[in-house]
Amino acid sequence: MAVHAASTTVVPAAELRSFAAKVARTVGVPEEDATAIADGMVWTELRGVDIGIKRLTTLVSRIRAGGTRADPRPAVIRESASFAVLEGHEAWGQVTSVRAMRLAIAKAKSTGVGACVVRDTGNSLAMGYYPWLATQEGLIGLAITNAIPLQGPWGSTRKLLGNNAYALGCPAGRHAPIIFDAATTTLSWVGIHEYEARHEPLPPGAALAADGRPTTDPAEALAGILLPAGGHRGFGIALMWEILSGVLSGGEHFAPLPDDNGAAAVANQSTFLLALDPSKSMPHATFLERVDTLIDRIHACPPVPGNERVLFPGERGAEVAAVREREGIPLAPVRVNELRALSHDLGVELPRSLA
Repeated sequence: MAVHAASTTVVPAAELRSFAAKVARTVGVPEEDATAIADGMVWTELRGVDIGIKRLTTLVSRIRAGGTRADPRPAVIRESASFAVLEGHEAWGQVTSVRAMRLAIAKAKSTGVGACVVRDTGNSLAMGYYPWLATQEGLIGLAITNAIPLQGPWGSTRKLLGNNAYALGCPAGRHAPIIFDAATTTLSWVGIHEYEARHEPLPPGAALAADGRPTTDPAEALAGILLPAGGHRGFGIALMWEILSGVLSGGEHFAPLPDDNGAAAVANQSTFLLALDPSKSMPHATFLERVDTLIDRIHACPPVPGNERVLFPGERGAEVAAVREREGIPLAPVRVNELRALSHDLGVELPRSLA
């Protein structure tokens, strides 16, 4: 049985999905898109990452303010057998990223590899969800997004690139899919806010103050510049991700994209989604067996002192998700209050566990 913090309220995953979808539909989001939004948000919550349901209030405020269109009807504007460009029409990012990955999956099943680049879209939330969708079809997946400028070129004090989050996923046979989800900065924007909320200093080497001084003060970091993970290597990856998203899509790049907190501002983000069919290289069962063997070798590695076992990327999240799908998702009081406020504001019935 999972142990939850005493201050949390446990909500069944199905109830949370249903509520999120109803909220989205109430503000004009079509049913298919509302389902995609709810599924992605709850997928994130199941894995213990607090960037899912907390964005439901943001979705509502952005649609009301005009920064996000409720029914944008994204359209393919260029297409070949293995590649497509999707115009987002100021969509909520989850909507376009799900559509783009599904299109990439279909192309990969036909040609072996499929890619779709999206422009004029918004925040896609957890990038790991999109390659996970590919793994559910037996495919390898990649998802990349650009973002508001948060980091500078290596050696500079001027913000130019976002933290340009990305994720890769690979299916396995006996094991959960491998899901590697990361940002190109040492700490994510959300991570720095979490340090600030806990009144804790940042680890050294994570950020610069606005005047270029190294800082461990979260407030100075938020007003300053995030540093790339791995120094110049992280900057190089962020730059290439910007090319694959903002440049390749024909969307905004190297531009002061507005933060999603400015609800009336159009986000102008871009994403890149790719799917690859391993069965074009070898029988699919053989590929899965080879991935399983690799994972078995990882598990067989001796842990360092104080570490009980060696895990692969996404393993802990999959284990947490299995428990939470069965026993419910613990929500902090601030999230419960947000859901109650949405229920009162929109007239959407609360999950029974919150009523």
